[in-house]
Amino acid sequence: MSEQEQKNAAAGQRQRQHLKEDRQKTGMMFENAGLTRKNEDFMYQLNKQLDAQGATAEAKSALLEETMTALLEGQKTGQTAKGLFGTPTKHADELLHPKKTPAEQQTSTVLMSVDNGLMFFAIFTFMFGLMGLMQPSTLKLAQHGSAGLVAIILVAVAGGAAFGFVNKILLPTVDENGKQHRRPLWLRIVLVLGALVAWILVYMLVAFLPNAINPVLNAWAYLILGVATFFGDVYFRQRYHIVGGFWGSSANRRRR
Repeated sequence: MSEQEQKNAAAGQRQRQHLKEDRQKTGMMFENAGLTRKNEDFMYQLNKQLDAQGATAEAKSALLEETMTALLEGQKTGQTAKGLFGTPTKHADELLHPKKTPAEQQTSTVLMSVDNGLMFFAIFTFMFGLMGLMQPSTLKLAQHGSAGLVAIILVAVAGGAAFGFVNKILLPTVDENGKQHRRPLWLRIVLVLGALVAWILVYMLVAFLPNAINPVLNAWAYLILGVATFFGDVYFRQRYHIVGGFWGSSANRRRR
């Protein structure tokens, strides 16, 4: 065995010894905490799971302390670790990847507007693409108007902004104490109708765009744009963990 290999073996042995001593120390802490045997075993297994899932020493200490406090409190009313937290593996994952509160889950208006705008663009381009394939004369006759690319972009942007605004006013606001508040029903109705009217007005006005700045693409181009934008929106929702909109929840239903 070379000198370097001997050094590596010695370092590995020291690390294993350190981990063993750490586990023994942690185990003694659980034994002296006043936990029941089952809860003590749960804490021991949780400690191993936190290590396995990459928790730092500082974070692990705080998470173990938090869990142990909850177990001690639960023991007073006969609650078990399994009843409170499920399995050690599940609880370790929840501690390291906590779910967000409803207030934290509320997607920003800007992100929601972009998400809605992408979906509107995908819907309109795919719709005109299908129309062009099934009835080619539809796009040939549309020298300008709502079937034009610029018109579709403007309608998608306006629709995204309108429905991002609608999403914001329909969601309750959360004050500093965590209490939710909703706007008066009459105000919500007025604001929603106003946003819809503004979007419809944009849709009507873009029909007057001149052909020079509002070209009509062929059916296959629209279909490709529609499909590409759809999957782009799926990625966008996953990337920013967007909640709400057309999907009703996060696109990949991630943990929060």
